[in-house]
Amino acid sequence: MKRNKWGVLSVATAAAALMASTAAGASLAGASVLPARHARPAKAFGVNATGTVTFWARAATKAVPDALVKEFNATHPHLKIVLHLTQGNEATSELATAIRAGTAPDLVGLNDINVPAFAKEGALLNITKYVNALPYKSSLSPGHLKLATIGKQYYGVPYLADLSVLWYNPKLFKQAGISGPPKTFAAMLQDAKKITALGHGDYGLSFAGDCQGCLGFTMLPSIWASGQHLVNGPLGKQTANIAHNAPLKALLGDYHQIWAGKMAPHADLAQNGSTWGDDFAKGNIGMLPGDYGFVTTYLKSMPKSEFADAPLPGENGGPGSTFDGGDDFVIPAGASNPSGAWEVVQWFLAKSQQEQYPALGDTPVRGDILTPSFLAKYPYDAVALRTLKYGSVEYTLAYNELFNAPGSPWYKMFSEAVYDGNLSGALSSGQASFESTLASADS
Repeated sequence: MKRNKWGVLSVATAAAALMASTAAGASLAGASVLPARHARPAKAFGVNATGTVTFWARAATKAVPDALVKEFNATHPHLKIVLHLTQGNEATSELATAIRAGTAPDLVGLNDINVPAFAKEGALLNITKYVNALPYKSSLSPGHLKLATIGKQYYGVPYLADLSVLWYNPKLFKQAGISGPPKTFAAMLQDAKKITALGHGDYGLSFAGDCQGCLGFTMLPSIWASGQHLVNGPLGKQTANIAHNAPLKALLGDYHQIWAGKMAPHADLAQNGSTWGDDFAKGNIGMLPGDYGFVTTYLKSMPKSEFADAPLPGENGGPGSTFDGGDDFVIPAGASNPSGAWEVVQWFLAKSQQEQYPALGDTPVRGDILTPSFLAKYPYDAVALRTLKYGSVEYTLAYNELFNAPGSPWYKMFSEAVYDGNLSGALSSGQASFESTLASADS
């Protein structure tokens, strides 16, 4: 979940990209669109493959592939990776166009929220057999894996995690007489009040108030930690859970109190994600629901006594949660070298490679690498990784339309509830807007 993903723009949806690329012909699931050379699993699939693997990764995640592709190529004389970085909103449309043209890459690091749309259109290789055979499957990020699933079939596997956490300032907490980070909504609100009351320009909480994606990334985990989702049901038959969603109502109500009580900077109203997290680095913000990736900035610019991270809290306590953001590995159905692609995937998922992710700004997708030595070396990432098994996603084809797009149902509901104080009206209109958007996606 890189900062430029959650900026002013809305991410173009994978479904829209697929529709655009097939406007003059059949859907991607049709034989007239998919290339004739469908992938055929080799006898020793993913073992000692030869040739090249064309790997498309998002530029927003370039640190990981830049470093690890070089390492792979230096240690695998029989197989070489050719890396191509896709740019911003063009990633999904570029992939859809390549698939339709029969020039699909062998391997893609695809934004995980876009995987269901490609899988449902028949554009990805079914790798269920190989995913089930992974000895560490049970430790893989559940949210990433869910987004790669249609029914009981897997069309991808977790690649890298970009997780949301609650950043807090221990120095301000101590000054306000607070013993540790909040574990409930009520504690978060009370902590915000106490820190704001310190004066001197201190604020209890900061949030990216004009960034639809940022708000979803940081607020939805608190709903999941409370046992609820906003979208329920299988693809094609999904329902909205807004009007009677108690944790959602409580969280929006607390954010309104924080906003109305001037416990958050007024500048949050215009924060579109482009400088998200920078105000926390100045040392006068008590809490920031944000991206773990901010750690690279904070380590360089702040005393360690002024920043720490914790899981995003649930309404009434518990272990908290995180947004399982980041990318999944997928192999397009028309890949020329699917066996080579799977060999690359297995190498990236090995512990020795996963352990390099934190230094490159991302979080591993395997919870079983959380060892004492990892904790000692990467204490901030350990918090995020420990929460990985409690993380989740909203599993839907309409995620971008519901949450990321300008004027999305999510953002309209947030604005009406938090800025205008019309909580009941926001939930009522949100229910209707979510239902309408889901119906459109399901059709």
